[in-house]
Amino acid sequence: MRRTDPRVTERRPELSQHFIRRGAARSLVRRLRAGPGDLVVEAGAGDGALTAALTDAGFRVVAVEKDERLYRRLSARFAGHALVACHHADFLTLRLPAAPYRVVSNVPYGVTAAIVRRLLHAARPPDEALLVVQREAAEKFAGTPRETLFSLLHQPWFEIAIAGALRRSDFAPAPRVQSSILRIRRREVPLVAPGSAPSYRAFVTSAIGHGSADVSRALRGHLTSRQVNRLGRDAGFSPHARTSQLTFAQWLAVFRFVEHECLGHDPTVGRTEAA
Repeated sequence: MRRTDPRVTERRPELSQHFIRRGAARSLVRRLRAGPGDLVVEAGAGDGALTAALTDAGFRVVAVEKDERLYRRLSARFAGHALVACHHADFLTLRLPAAPYRVVSNVPYGVTAAIVRRLLHAARPPDEALLVVQREAAEKFAGTPRETLFSLLHQPWFEIAIAGALRRSDFAPAPRVQSSILRIRRREVPLVAPGSAPSYRAFVTSAIGHGSADVSRALRGHLTSRQVNRLGRDAGFSPHARTSQLTFAQWLAVFRFVEHECLGHDPTVGRTEAA
């Protein structure tokens, strides 16, 4: 029978603390698409299970912890470690690096959305982020199994996907919910040109704002029925499909068509293959 982990009795429930176990931490670090010497910022380092796994793999680590009690334990554990810099700070207000970096975090579920938005809207977003989050949140951010307004608004600039899952037994204490690994990667070449970003966001928000309306109704203010039918044939969707049934690649094709037909912009600007 597994002994009770002392972290279970010391945790602060109001901070949604569920500490990741050593084996799960090592498995998560192995998923990083990076090499020894690369800089990793760890949000909510806790007692250092992930920090240790990152340093064992040769990463330079900025370990950030808001809880003063955990920070004291963390800083004592890694005192003098050449690869680790511990910070007693709130990750949401922390100044992020100007140089290339990655983020790894066993995210407290209560601040998941805030941390994801912090990364996506940073002055210099991370090249990659691996975040352990509640499964339902991961599905919303990644647009799985169907695209969401959040996923559509961010995918031109980021690849957002579910990279795996963790078991409840991978944590102490075990959470009541299922956990997924959310991977966010910054695209080297955006799929929407910088000058078109406001138009893209306004278009997607307007179209998805129709809720369960079909595509032809959602696009009524942008295109004629003939144009929608033609676009549907080219992009592989039915004009009568629900807006939630279209993939990101299809919405991107619709936007490029609308932009070209209505605004006279070159739809190939900033274009690469959609993921």
